[in-house]
Amino acid sequence: MAGNIQLLDCTLRDGGYINDWNFGYGNLMGICQQAADAGIEIIEIGFLDERRAFDCNRSIMPGTDCVGRIYGGIEKKGALIVGMIDYGACGLEHIKPAGESFLDGIRVIFKKHLRREAMAFCQELRGLGYLVFAQLVSVTSYEDWEIADLAELANEANPYVVSMVDTYGLMHWERLMHYFACLDRRLRPEIGIGYHGHNNLQLGYANCMEFLRQGAAANRRLVVDATLFGMGKAAGNVPIELLAMHLNAVYGKQYGIGCLLEAVEKNIVPFYRKPPWGYDLSYFMAAYHECHPDYVSYLLKKQALSIREADYVLGKLEGERKLLYEEGYIKSLLAAYRKGEGGVG
Repeated sequence: MAGNIQLLDCTLRDGGYINDWNFGYGNLMGICQQAADAGIEIIEIGFLDERRAFDCNRSIMPGTDCVGRIYGGIEKKGALIVGMIDYGACGLEHIKPAGESFLDGIRVIFKKHLRREAMAFCQELRGLGYLVFAQLVSVTSYEDWEIADLAELANEANPYVVSMVDTYGLMHWERLMHYFACLDRRLRPEIGIGYHGHNNLQLGYANCMEFLRQGAAANRRLVVDATLFGMGKAAGNVPIELLAMHLNAVYGKQYGIGCLLEAVEKNIVPFYRKPPWGYDLSYFMAAYHECHPDYVSYLLKKQALSIREADYVLGKLEGERKLLYEEGYIKSLLAAYRKGEGGVG
């Protein structure tokens, strides 16, 4: 089973939300090379975004040509090198065929209402020779019938992996495995299933362990995402050093933990000092109410509500609007609260 499991390091992409992807050239090279030296199977080197100018210090690049200009000196050591496109942010005119690129694969992230267009884009990327990953942003917003529809689209596009992205860290393992089962029943056996977790509820690592434990019975490729020291937006991600340790102990992997620890010490810890990431009460509240974290920020920071007052107002959020931040909507709920239409008991 160990051969079906692949660990994906997304430090240079997800971690970039902390520092606007400005790691510095030396850190970009150090993180990528240490991940390859550690035996990590898939290394994500950042975003492809045509709106951003090339900067050799940043892991956000306008097209595939730029990837080799930064990372061309890396020894891959068998690792797959991938980049990510937020669907619509980088057109095909900025993507060279895989044979002319340092990239082996491209991950495409998209919201559910764009799934048809995004999966067609994935198919075009496959035509250019790339391994393609379909990343279901905010998978918790999908109804079961929408997962079934997505699986049908994926079976036509035939990506390397379809990945469940718990964007706001909302899932306990039962919910995660429900989505897994929905996909596993419908996807062609050669399509892998992935999981990308966040730590709003401190469950990313635990969910990965359960995903691997139950997923092993499916006899298909499993891909789990993680970052060095959990570096990532808001509450952060699953720490790759923890996950590598677990995979070594339980699944017979042989990741070089020392390489990962050295990368944390030399390339990551300096960024942790300003600003830090990790578990935080406001991110817990967002996960608890299954809402966009900007709603919590608006109430606590812009309106200076107490935690208890904010908790009450967040409890009034309804439906799909919970995950689609609308300032007018939260303003209306706050106004109703201040008019006395309900109180904090």
